[in-house]
Amino acid sequence: MEKIKELKINPIIKKDLRVSSRSMKLAWELFGYVAIQAGIFLLVFSALNSYRGYNSSAVEMYQQFVTFFPVLAVTQLIIIALAIPIFTASSISGERERGTLDTLLTTTTSYFSIVFGKMMSAVIRIMIFILASIPLMAISFMVGGISWFVLIEFIFHAFVFAILAGSIGVYCSAKCKKTITSLLLSFGIYFLIGGASFVPLIVAAISSVSGPYGSMASLKAAFMVQLINPIISFLAFFTKRLSSEDIIEDIFDTIFLGNTNVWLFLSVIVQLLLALFFLKRAAKRINPLNEKVVRIK
Repeated sequence: MEKIKELKINPIIKKDLRVSSRSMKLAWELFGYVAIQAGIFLLVFSALNSYRGYNSSAVEMYQQFVTFFPVLAVTQLIIIALAIPIFTASSISGERERGTLDTLLTTTTSYFSIVFGKMMSAVIRIMIFILASIPLMAISFMVGGISWFVLIEFIFHAFVFAILAGSIGVYCSAKCKKTITSLLLSFGIYFLIGGASFVPLIVAAISSVSGPYGSMASLKAAFMVQLINPIISFLAFFTKRLSSEDIIEDIFDTIFLGNTNVWLFLSVIVQLLLALFFLKRAAKRINPLNEKVVRIK
């Protein structure tokens, strides 16, 4: 028991979660999240019931229940992508606007611990929302269509995605003086990672059509860039786990890394390293010594 008491918890995480748990705001956020999930669930159930018709067997009806998992999962990922920047946009810039950042920086907590704590407090809040929606997603598993390991794996990948999104939000909050600017910059980086990263792949595909020389190497290099893209990772995950098809193998055939499991493992590593990069940059941005150097220059 004494060792447990001596276990140190990041003071930023402890403070932020204590403040949010004492407020009704968290309860209303959780209620709204579950209400959205329940509404999507009822819409999908109604659509499946209409599509099924009156002549379908009970077995076909149960097989269609598997559809609930990807629909609810994608809804959760969209909410994560929208909610975490909102949670983290004011993590540092809000402290700066309230005039409490200087006081925070004078504590014994390191700069990296401050930005890490700000990120993890947002990640923990969003993971509470995901865990609250498990009973709705469990319908796809109770009928035997999907293994419970898939649900655990999805929660893990959602956790990694939340860490990446949170690190981007904290970095933008540390970089920008205003919360609204931080929020806009967060979505801008989102677009670069999730959208603009497709540009090298499109260019390589066009060049492979016009000339086969070196096209395979350029395609491999362009697709390796997609390791930072959570959209590709979740697309590979859902395709492999729900249909047993391997889109990575379909795209690359016998090329190295032509396996979804290897791809998912590498994407997790790359995205966590990218999150660490953003946290390091955020810690550097809030360092007062760096600000003085910039002013001197």
